[in-house]
Amino acid sequence: MQWEAVRASAQWAAYGDALGFITELTDAAGVRRRTGRDEVTTTVPWKRRVGGRYGRDMPLPAGAYSDDTQLRLATSRAIRGDGEFDAEAFAKVELVAWQAYALGAGRGTKAAATGLMRVEAKWSQNIFATKAARYVDIGGNGAAMRIQPHVWSARDLTDWGRITRDVVRNAVSTHGHLRGIVGAVLHAVLLSHALDANEVPGPKQWRAAVNWLDQLPDVIAKDDELAYLWLPAWSDTAGVDFGSAAAAVATECRTALEAFDPTSRLTAATYAALVERLGGFNDETRGSGTVTTLLAAMLAHAYADEPEAALILAANTLGSDTDTIATMAGALLGAVTAGPPPGAVQDTQVIDSESRRMWDISQGRDAATFAYPDLLRWSPPKATLDLVGLTKNGPALAGLGALTPSGTATVGNQATTYVWGTLPFGQNVLIRARADLRPLDEHLLPPDARQLRNRRNGDTVRDQQSLFEPSSPLTAPADYGRQPLLQGTPPGTGSERPARNAPPTVEEIVQNLAKHGFTPEEVGRALLHQIRGGRYSVERAAAFAGLLARAYHQSEQ
Repeated sequence: MQWEAVRASAQWAAYGDALGFITELTDAAGVRRRTGRDEVTTTVPWKRRVGGRYGRDMPLPAGAYSDDTQLRLATSRAIRGDGEFDAEAFAKVELVAWQAYALGAGRGTKAAATGLMRVEAKWSQNIFATKAARYVDIGGNGAAMRIQPHVWSARDLTDWGRITRDVVRNAVSTHGHLRGIVGAVLHAVLLSHALDANEVPGPKQWRAAVNWLDQLPDVIAKDDELAYLWLPAWSDTAGVDFGSAAAAVATECRTALEAFDPTSRLTAATYAALVERLGGFNDETRGSGTVTTLLAAMLAHAYADEPEAALILAANTLGSDTDTIATMAGALLGAVTAGPPPGAVQDTQVIDSESRRMWDISQGRDAATFAYPDLLRWSPPKATLDLVGLTKNGPALAGLGALTPSGTATVGNQATTYVWGTLPFGQNVLIRARADLRPLDEHLLPPDARQLRNRRNGDTVRDQQSLFEPSSPLTAPADYGRQPLLQGTPPGTGSERPARNAPPTVEEIVQNLAKHGFTPEEVGRALLHQIRGGRYSVERAAAFAGLLARAYHQSEQ
């Protein structure tokens, strides 16, 4: 996998999002009102109403992106320098903090993020039911749109099992319907092929990706937390067998593939007909994880040599999920496209820096790790308006650090205010907060951010460094976040990490305890081993206790 391919995949994905965001959920009159134009051909400054029906029309810069790219960057930050995905930090910190700056967020993901504000909620047990949404019914594309970093950082693009495991761990923190989970896995597998073979996947690869879904139950069974924490809770709530549900969605995908005629040119009219046939204009299925994934794959295949035309077509097919289809098609097309997209994209340097870090991880090179707050002391405010608060060093966003206002505040409704601000790592966000900020507990800030002094304009790069810590015992490259990323392969040869012996799984430990009659001494030692296991120790201890109880009761019968 080449650096240029990862960078272009990230850039074109963001460009597709920015282009389709302009036309999302509106009609022709709405496009004219937002842009002053009849159709979208490139990114332009525009206006969008934020804060719901009674919110405010806010000016957005050319290249402003939606929740698709926002959560893609959040996923990227949660991938540690050693390649491990910190699912708990992603769920408890990134998704919670995202609520303060979300643009174009889907109802299901917002409901899931709200659920994760509960102190007891965890990525693997975010089972909720509200008037707005039920966890097991959330099958939209909110997971599929954000999981590309798991592929960009993969050491082995043919190891679909490892990639699928991380994608599922990401997806289930917000999505409990198989269409949402399967859509994410399908897109990851197709993107893996694009980067590995340097070609946009076609019908042959689509069928292989759908066939891979048969392995999904086995992938989950091999992961302790998915198998012993998430799956039992999901099964109890959904009331169906996971394997049967996955097989049913796979059958839906095979049927949908039959709608595509690879011998016919995909024009605006035939693409609209394809969207209609797959349910892409229907309110109930427009944002389906599987529908969006398949439409993006079909569009990318049909326009493999015309990436710009593909994204313009997606953005102007009004009534469809314009931004997410365009962003997922952009990720596939960018992987095989030499060169950046033709229009402006906001935060290009941040996108480049994160895609560079993903590529470094995939090559076994030294890579930095984002320093999150201590999750054992993490207790976010009860109201999303209080996620932005006041510290002794000025405004800050819980979980992510200091916030430097970069525009004039606009007063919204219900004592809220909107203002553009810059986070320490350079990302620009449109913040929704109280007009009068309340104090923010310092334990909700990344460790280094607690000592940051008020910043001057131009200090973004310095502060970006301060919120990243090297993955012990490695050190971060000296040019991380500073090197111009416009051309060529980044400098430095890096180093390969030696393979590690896999520790016994929780299931193997419990099986061994059963052989010895569950002696208190051995059970206690095993539990302490899980607790002292570093990252994921709480989750592993919980999985251990649950499996131990079941095994013990079975032995007593």
